[in-house]
Amino acid sequence: MMKKIKVMHFVSGLGNDGVTQVIKNYTSRLNQSYNIENIIVYQHHADRSKIDELQKIGDKLYEIPYKSKHPFANLYETCKIIKKEKPDIVHAHMSLLSFYPLFVAKLLGIKVRIAHAHIAQDNVNPKLVKIFKRLTLLFANHYLACGELAGKYLFNEKKFDVLYNAIDQDKFKFNLQKRKGLREKLGINKNTIILGTLGRLTEQKNQLFLIDIFNKFNKENPNSKLIIVGVGELESQIKKKIKSLQCSKNIQLISGTKDPASYYCMFDYFLLPSLYEGLPVSAVEAQASGVNTILSDNIDKDVKYNSNVIFVPINNGEKPWLDAIKKLEFNKRVNFNKDNNYNIDLQYHKLYQIYNKLIKLVDCKI
Repeated sequence: MMKKIKVMHFVSGLGNDGVTQVIKNYTSRLNQSYNIENIIVYQHHADRSKIDELQKIGDKLYEIPYKSKHPFANLYETCKIIKKEKPDIVHAHMSLLSFYPLFVAKLLGIKVRIAHAHIAQDNVNPKLVKIFKRLTLLFANHYLACGELAGKYLFNEKKFDVLYNAIDQDKFKFNLQKRKGLREKLGINKNTIILGTLGRLTEQKNQLFLIDIFNKFNKENPNSKLIIVGVGELESQIKKKIKSLQCSKNIQLISGTKDPASYYCMFDYFLLPSLYEGLPVSAVEAQASGVNTILSDNIDKDVKYNSNVIFVPINNGEKPWLDAIKKLEFNKRVNFNKDNNYNIDLQYHKLYQIYNKLIKLVDCKI
C-alpha cells in the first residue's frame, strides 16, 4: 500500500469564493480515491457552512490569526501547526502572499512547497508586487497555476503546471424545472430576459459597471431583470447605486446562495465584467449550464469551453457589452463535450500525480 501523503493547504479565508470551491472540488475526490490527508489552514472567520462542508468530505481544518493584523501570531501559529502535523507537502493558495506560510515551511524543513497562482493581475500595493513575487519564488520549489496567464504573471519565466479550476459539471447541467421553480419563487415570468452574475461584491468583480450595462439594456428591453448574487464589502455601495436608478425595481441583489446551479439555469445571460481574475470558477460553472456567457477580456481566454462565450473589454463603456448580448440568442442553451479541462472527474487524478511525483523526487534525493 502506498504511504499516506499529508498535504497542508494554506488559504486566506473560507467562503463563497473560487479558491475555496476549487479546494473543495479537488480534496473531496482525493480523500475518497487515494491514501491522502488534506489539512486546510485558513485566516479570517470562515463561513460556517464551508467549514461544515469541508469537514464532511474529510478535510481537517485549523484557523490562525489574520496576518495583516497579527503578523507574528500568524507566523507562530503556522509554525506550531506545521510542527504538530508534519505534512509532506505545504500547498499555498495565497498567490502573491504565498511566501508567508512557505517561508515557515522551508525553515521547518518541509521538502515539498507549492505556490499556487489564482490571480493574473496585481491585487496588492504595486510597490510590493516585485518583492512578494521574489519571496514566493525563493521559498517555493514547485509552481502551480489556475491558467497560463496566472502562471506567467506570478512565476515569470519559471516552469509551472496548470491545474484547472475544475468542477462537477453534472451538478450544473441545465435543468428546466430548476429554471421554472426559481423564476416562480422570485416572481419572474418565463418571457422576462434575465441578466445575472454570481460572485463576491468587490471592486474586482465590477458589479457597479454591470449595473450601468443593465440600466441601458433595460431601457431598450423593459421586460428584463438583473440578478446579482453575492455578499461582500461593496454591498451598501451597490444597494445605493441600485436605489438611485429608475430601473431599480428590475434589479435584485441576493445575499449568496447554497444552490448556484439553479441561478445559472434561471439566467439567460451570465455576465462577469471583472477588473482582474485568474480563472473564475463562476465562468466555468456558468458554461456547464449552457447559459450565454459574456466575460471581461481581462479573464484568461482558456476558461472558454463552450461556443456561446464572448470576451468584451471593460474600458470602452457599456456598448460592447450590449452588442455582445445581441449576438447571443435569447433562451438558447448549448451542450458540450465533457472531455475537457474543467471536468473534475478527469482533473483530480492529475493533482495526485503531481503530489506523488514530488514526494518520490524528495525520497530519491534523501
